[in-house]
Amino acid sequence: MKNIYSLLLLAITNFAFSQTTIYSENFGAGDGSNNPVVTSYSGYQSTSTTYSGTADIRITTPSTGYTGASGNGCVFLGAVTTTNGLPEKNIIISGINTTNYSDLILTLGQQKSTNASSNELKIDVSSDGINYTNLSYTRSTGNSNWELITPSGAIPSTSNLRIKIYNPRDSNVGFRIDDVKLTGNQTLAVSNSKKEKFNIYPTVVTTGIICVTSATNQTKKVTIYDSTAKLVISRGTDKEVNVSQLPSGTYVMNVEENGVVESKKFIVK
Repeated sequence: MKNIYSLLLLAITNFAFSQTTIYSENFGAGDGSNNPVVTSYSGYQSTSTTYSGTADIRITTPSTGYTGASGNGCVFLGAVTTTNGLPEKNIIISGINTTNYSDLILTLGQQKSTNASSNELKIDVSSDGINYTNLSYTRSTGNSNWELITPSGAIPSTSNLRIKIYNPRDSNVGFRIDDVKLTGNQTLAVSNSKKEKFNIYPTVVTTGIICVTSATNQTKKVTIYDSTAKLVISRGTDKEVNVSQLPSGTYVMNVEENGVVESKKFIVK
């Protein structure tokens, strides 16, 4: 029985590593009828990234109809024509660290104000903010429903990934996006080479508190995933993480400080 339990824990750990959520954003609850530009909006779910561009946040036509649709706030990318001289509507998400990940997969909800077809809304990625590569995707045609899309193409492993989503000029229609999510396989060799940078204890938690210390004891980004790879805690700390709200089970904690990332499995009793 003990051997079977050990194998089960190993399988759970490997699965959690291979299904890590690197970035997730549902754009919060919106700001009523104010429609703030993405640069001035304060309701983002992810606080470790930055947002720039000319698109705005709206609560009209909230996301629905696909697994994980969060509703509430979404990004609206309106139509712009060449003749009116206005900049294209876009949002650029910056500051996503994908250095220690491979096989990156991007998903997002998309809606178009009239019948939709593939690749009308443009999605680009960049490692330097200058040179961008376009991703392609397919979606159901002949409808204007919300749909979860998975763009394909090379997404770079970099310390500062940028995702640019934009409505090209003269499209004559508006788009909405929501529930942007990036996942990838964690590179265990890289993670293992940086062991002992952090002291994470205890690994069997009975008091509801895990201590996370390092030589510099600066603020660290901590993300915790359950056995299904669902993100359950994301916060910053310089010493302790309260996990008392978590049910009993096996979890994986990712700790990042100054570009150094380490992962450790722990059990909540």
